[in-house]
Amino acid sequence: MKTNRFYQIAMASALATSAIVITPSAHATSVFPDVNASTEEGKAIINLAERGIISGYPDGTFKPANPITRTQAAKILAGILKLNTVHVKNPNFKDVKPGDENYGAIAALANAGIISGSNGYFNPTKNITRGQMSKMIVKGFNLTITNDIDIPFNDVKAGSEYEPYIKTLFANNITKGTTPTTFGPQSNVKRSQLASFVVRAENVQGNVTVYASQFNQDYIFASYGGINPAEDIFTWDEEEDMTESITFKPLKEGTGKLVISGFNEETEEFTDIFYVVHVKNVDGKLQTTLQEVNEADHVEDLPLNLLETDLKFIPTEVSIQTADGQALSPELFSFKSTNNTATLSIYKNGQYMLTFSNGTQQQMMAADVDTYDFVRSIDLYQITDELAFSSDDLSFEPTSVALEKLNYEPATVKASIKENKVNVTPLAEGTSILHITGKNGETAYLYIEFLKIANKWATYYEFMDDQEEI
Repeated sequence: MKTNRFYQIAMASALATSAIVITPSAHATSVFPDVNASTEEGKAIINLAERGIISGYPDGTFKPANPITRTQAAKILAGILKLNTVHVKNPNFKDVKPGDENYGAIAALANAGIISGSNGYFNPTKNITRGQMSKMIVKGFNLTITNDIDIPFNDVKAGSEYEPYIKTLFANNITKGTTPTTFGPQSNVKRSQLASFVVRAENVQGNVTVYASQFNQDYIFASYGGINPAEDIFTWDEEEDMTESITFKPLKEGTGKLVISGFNEETEEFTDIFYVVHVKNVDGKLQTTLQEVNEADHVEDLPLNLLETDLKFIPTEVSIQTADGQALSPELFSFKSTNNTATLSIYKNGQYMLTFSNGTQQQMMAADVDTYDFVRSIDLYQITDELAFSSDDLSFEPTSVALEKLNYEPATVKASIKENKVNVTPLAEGTSILHITGKNGETAYLYIEFLKIANKWATYYEFMDDQEEI
């Protein structure tokens, strides 16, 4: 099976008073007449109301534009985080005492390090600002602080208390700002905004976001690694093109492998960063952790099925030499053969000459062993300095052949038609795609790669169905 990297690529993120309560009410599952259930805010409000986290006013309305006090926000957050509000330690705020409204919620948040007050005061009856709420949400949902991104809000001062928390909310798509260029850190939080904040935060809890800037790259894209990709363990929103950030979402407990590829516009170079991804259930919620690793320490060896190669028989034995003529140690490869199949694994990257035999037949081939996305695999090549393709190979009589442009020069092969055959000889190491046409308008595309291994020309070729594969 061909696994060449070029071939894969080329073919190829009461709030105003005491209306907010934790216990379900008669209004919890009703539709509020002043809430548009088709909007994101409306869906968030109904989501929390149906779960008993918030409720409407006695008249059946929700009043989404009303502000919310700090004590009410504490009750909401403690409820949605399922904190123990009974067995709590007194945080000794000067303006909050045991028996006060929402004392348990305020104490629970303080015990958890989510709130700390100001100069010994909590100011429970003051309206909570958007800046204060950003800090409570980041701490409450244990979101990773994101400092290395730019935000479009010109009213968030660099180095201010709430800047890292606002950046974190923005990076996780929890806030969109009051306008495209303002966040309103000193503005009061509206009831509808609170609902949107906490629901969005719930949705990203357990996610991990990576940014091109943290790798000193301009763009990044992601791919699964390993022989068995962990597509059922974690996922991300696919991007057609490279992007500046990617958010990884947990699906179930397990471990998988991930490759982040970055592109630097100035150097026009790609960089690969390798991770082992751990998804664990923590307190009933899936949490994602990315562990950066050395790819070589986590490589899986993919056996080569020799029946899928150009061998003319099933071999019973193989001898392997390195490119400089030294015999490869038996500990560095594995060969298995039965009457119906044969497989080969080589555990060290490099180029090799292989001699296969079955007692009566013998065939020499070249191998290039390399690691790609945590998988070490073998590319097997024929040894020849000339290829010839007849009408039997093409299913038509060839009359012309041309090299497809691959955005580089010079050409790596010379191709011509002689005696109704397409003849190809190497000029240099590299890859080529030939466009072959027949006398009745038939067409074929041929991918060819030539390498020099142990001073011998080694080649791999494959017919492609149409030009879309180029």
